[in-house]
Amino acid sequence: MTPEIETQNLLEDAARGLMARGEGLFLPIYAPSGTGKTTLANNLDKFLPGLFLSTIAFSGSVNAEALQRETVQHLSKFAANDQRIVPINIDHREGSPPTGEELAEIKRFLRHPGSGEKSLILWPDTRQALSDSMSRAYTDIAGKPPVELPVAISGPPKETWRDIAKTTLRLVNAIDSLEDLGVEPNDYDPNAFTSLGGFLREISDDFAKLVTSMRREMRKSLRLAILFASESSDAGILTHLTSSNQFGLLDGSALLDSSPDSEVGKWWKSRRGLLTSTIVRLDARAFSLPPSASVGILRRYGSDEIKDSLAKLGVRLSGESTVKRNIERCDLGKYLLGQSKAILETKGTPTTTSLLAFQYLAEAGFTSGRDKVLNHAMADALTDFSSALGLGYTTKSEKQLDFCPLIPDNSLNFEREAICLEYTWRASDFMIAKNRGNIAAYCLRKLRNYSRELGWAPE
Repeated sequence: MTPEIETQNLLEDAARGLMARGEGLFLPIYAPSGTGKTTLANNLDKFLPGLFLSTIAFSGSVNAEALQRETVQHLSKFAANDQRIVPINIDHREGSPPTGEELAEIKRFLRHPGSGEKSLILWPDTRQALSDSMSRAYTDIAGKPPVELPVAISGPPKETWRDIAKTTLRLVNAIDSLEDLGVEPNDYDPNAFTSLGGFLREISDDFAKLVTSMRREMRKSLRLAILFASESSDAGILTHLTSSNQFGLLDGSALLDSSPDSEVGKWWKSRRGLLTSTIVRLDARAFSLPPSASVGILRRYGSDEIKDSLAKLGVRLSGESTVKRNIERCDLGKYLLGQSKAILETKGTPTTTSLLAFQYLAEAGFTSGRDKVLNHAMADALTDFSSALGLGYTTKSEKQLDFCPLIPDNSLNFEREAICLEYTWRASDFMIAKNRGNIAAYCLRKLRNYSRELGWAPE
């Protein structure tokens, strides 16, 4: 979302003036709501990378000590000899200009060696009168600035809005084939809107309504999560098959690129729109289930045969609280709790013990119905997980859903939706690059099975 050249030139002039004077600059900026002030202020390092570091989103009290503390902490992330400017965006005070005392604090900070002297404080507002007022007040106490204040911000030209809308929707929703869903920014007229923000909101609202209507077509909302249980301790290659900004959400294009010659890959290639809509309708995700979680679950909830075997291997019987903690720490637990992706922890059963235990289970094999026993254990563990944390679902294992013909490995049933969990138990460290095609094909097969059972795809 590149700003107009005039705006870029004004910001570059401000940066050059700041550098020449050897002291920081207070820069009120104004533009109508929806123009892109916040986007601009938060992305100066993208628009003018040679002049600016990444922006500090400042939301504390406006005083020299607080500004100094956050700036020093921010600068510690960069080389000591990096001479680029630190933008500081004060975006929480729109409509509330700085007091005289705060302006004095800003002035004091902007003259502080090594930090304030290389800082640009941006104070955005929608009203020119307020920006004019704070500019005059600051000039009165700090002297004439190197550029004329305040700075009027101009957003991207209207002829670029449609491309911006496409890029924004794809980034936010992690979906490449938006037009396959009937979302076409080219059908919207930028001239009918006074701001880019209004233009984007209109398209975004229509997209949200479309997704909602698609999901309402089902009697009950349905979600799908595919679990790869193996010796792997983290997501591994799954990070290349799922969205970078939506936790575990499958990326249709990445799946097809990773398994182009498989039978299921060829089948989906001619149905890209259906693949996109299937992922959207099912909110389809994929996660790794590490031994640190699975082995403890099987030791406590597995069949008597599995429990005895694991006990002989030295796997101790963990209490319900320990099993709950290990589920919380893996990606499945984070998903069920609605948390963002974090670095996977592998605490609980010691890594060496859990690896040996999983290897033992793999030697016995996961086919011929043996995996069903493991799926039952997972269901029992997730039942207790729900009870302990009040998540409100009931669990079924290998049972048909009551509102459609699907028979998932596990189903977590809420009043108005169900989450289907499909497990694949694999030997060895499975989430590695050489298995990328197999993993992608497995996900594509599950998506095809679901789309067929739900009547979305032809046989």
